[in-house]
Amino acid sequence: MEDISEYDEDLWEDCEDDRFASPQITYREAVERLLNLASKRTDVRVEWDGKQEWDGRRWRTDARVVFPEADGLRAHLKSTAQLHLFERIVSSGIPLPERHAIWYPKERVITARLVGDFDQFHSALVRSLLPRQKRAADLEGPLGADLAAMLASTGAFCVSEAADGSGRSLRLVSVPPELSLLYNTRHGGGLSPSVELSGVSVSNAAEAQKALVAYGTSYLFGLAKAQGASLRLWDTGYRLGSRRGPSYSKKIRFPQRQYDAEPAELYGAGNAAGRHPVERYLKYYQVLEFYMPKAVDWEVTQQGVAGQNQAQSPYIRPPKDGSLRIELNQLDAVINLAVTQADVVGLLRDRDLFTTLSNPHIIQHVETLEHDGSGAPLLSSDYRKAVSSRVYGIRNRIVHMKEGGGVKGAPLLGLHSREARDLAADLRLLRYLAEKAMERWATALP
Repeated sequence: MEDISEYDEDLWEDCEDDRFASPQITYREAVERLLNLASKRTDVRVEWDGKQEWDGRRWRTDARVVFPEADGLRAHLKSTAQLHLFERIVSSGIPLPERHAIWYPKERVITARLVGDFDQFHSALVRSLLPRQKRAADLEGPLGADLAAMLASTGAFCVSEAADGSGRSLRLVSVPPELSLLYNTRHGGGLSPSVELSGVSVSNAAEAQKALVAYGTSYLFGLAKAQGASLRLWDTGYRLGSRRGPSYSKKIRFPQRQYDAEPAELYGAGNAAGRHPVERYLKYYQVLEFYMPKAVDWEVTQQGVAGQNQAQSPYIRPPKDGSLRIELNQLDAVINLAVTQADVVGLLRDRDLFTTLSNPHIIQHVETLEHDGSGAPLLSSDYRKAVSSRVYGIRNRIVHMKEGGGVKGAPLLGLHSREARDLAADLRLLRYLAEKAMERWATALP
């Protein structure tokens, strides 16, 4: 065995490992530094009771940085390793919570979170770096690392107000950790993008957000037009209604009935989870629309009139608006034949579904279903007329995208609005109606 006694006792002294290094600053010292910075501002406060307890998994009673003027936004200091990020936020950052953004007035920079189709964005990134790339790129390898490094350093798709790069500018960069801390999102240090608006001179947070929306939206539209990348600014609008999707029977039997091919295709498209809720809604609606001529013919025959101009809705509508020439009344005719009063009441016994459909604040400017005062459906009520009006009202708010509002001034139901994200209950209802309509007009297989 080799004798190493001749070597210096401090042979390993220079071989340091960060895992065993002593902390450079204690947690209390970190909080005190933040308290000192916060004392220079009136819109930030640091809360901490001076204690920390270990529960076996993590430290509890973390210090919190609170922004009372930014909807009470708060972020927890979980480790002294985050101190440099919090110091930047507390010393000079102003959150814009409605857009998951942060504004640094002294630096004249606004950075905001983006959402959208990241796969399209990654493809655009690859084309910008390798214009001749034909095959699908492996973003888990060196190329992905190069793209992430580009986003973290120079950014991508940089544009400036002036040819020499001066004035205001926009670019896409990797999501800074400050945004992740403030808005409790995953750290986007890789290939997740944020938009950075630089050189903007505004006097307050409201103006900063207005500038972000104005320039950011226009920039992202230009990016979509030039590169096909579908990205948008985060909107803090959240779902108010149920997120529950439809239930499935899971039973498949040998077919005994023949369904019409066109509405079957539309129904399948409406079931595609990858489609936008607004698009899915219109696909289900088109199933009902397909059967309008058949339902109108049936009503004309039953009412014994010469044609649809003389025929009226099966439900009570104002006389001047009751003609089956009007699409709402044609929808009445389809629903009247597709489902019974008992069918609809049975569906509405689902509390989550009925709670959303009876709440006027979830999907606004459309018919809501009347409840009994306790939030339950009126079991003796025929909801089919109200359901038809609601379905048609939402359809109009989607289709009539006139600036300033559609039919009767109802505001449009925007593609990325909070209401669009709250369509889950109405999709369940419309899917059910589409199924019933297809079953009503199905024919026996030979």
